[in-house]
Amino acid sequence: MMRRVLKILTWIGIAIWFVVILGFVSGEGDEVLCNRIEVVLSDTVHNRFVTESDVRALFRSGSMELQGYPISEINIREMEGILEENAYIRDAEVSTDITGRMEVRIEQRVPLVRIMPRDSRGYYLDTEGRKLPLSEQFTPHIMLLSGYIGERDAEEEQLEEIHRFCSYVEDHPFWSDQIVQIYVNRKGEYELIPRVGAHQILLGSMEMWEKKLRNLEMLYEQGFPSYGWNSYGIINLKYTNQVICTKR
Repeated sequence: MMRRVLKILTWIGIAIWFVVILGFVSGEGDEVLCNRIEVVLSDTVHNRFVTESDVRALFRSGSMELQGYPISEINIREMEGILEENAYIRDAEVSTDITGRMEVRIEQRVPLVRIMPRDSRGYYLDTEGRKLPLSEQFTPHIMLLSGYIGERDAEEEQLEEIHRFCSYVEDHPFWSDQIVQIYVNRKGEYELIPRVGAHQILLGSMEMWEKKLRNLEMLYEQGFPSYGWNSYGIINLKYTNQVICTKR
């Protein structure tokens, strides 16, 4: 019986000690000052829309006092909200620790295609289909789409089909290297410009574009090895059940 009582008293003592320690740490944490800020940017190899100095400038523009101020008085959620208002930032996470270190982790948006409408400066579509402004400090090497963009009433629908098509091309092991540019003519029809081969590819509308690309891939695999990559000037894919080739 005595052993049981001692065991209970021991656990009670441990619990009280734990509560006291937590209270001490919490009190100490309230007095900790922010002494350094570390900015971690994702995918800086491919995307450099945002720099560490840009992040610090965003805090200054929001009149946020950070270094030298108590961490307990810094509104982390507000900081994340200010960062995520930037068009190039997809997600921001801010965390602190008991040493006074603040870590700011930034996930940048990933551009998919550069859109260059005629008589307009243009913009990017990112991998989620969101418009991004052109950047003065960084130009990614991605697919270019130019011509008569947004000339139709249903611009949003057109951008959605462009996003679906470019996403497929980007993820495809062959087309991601072969298709480097897309042009939209006055009729709203698409023309593909290849990296290899001196030919023009007439895709037509975006209707059944996957089947059209499969037909073109078969031509590349079966026809071009025999006739040569520069034998044709125009490859017409407008009709989904056939490929019409015009010799140079």
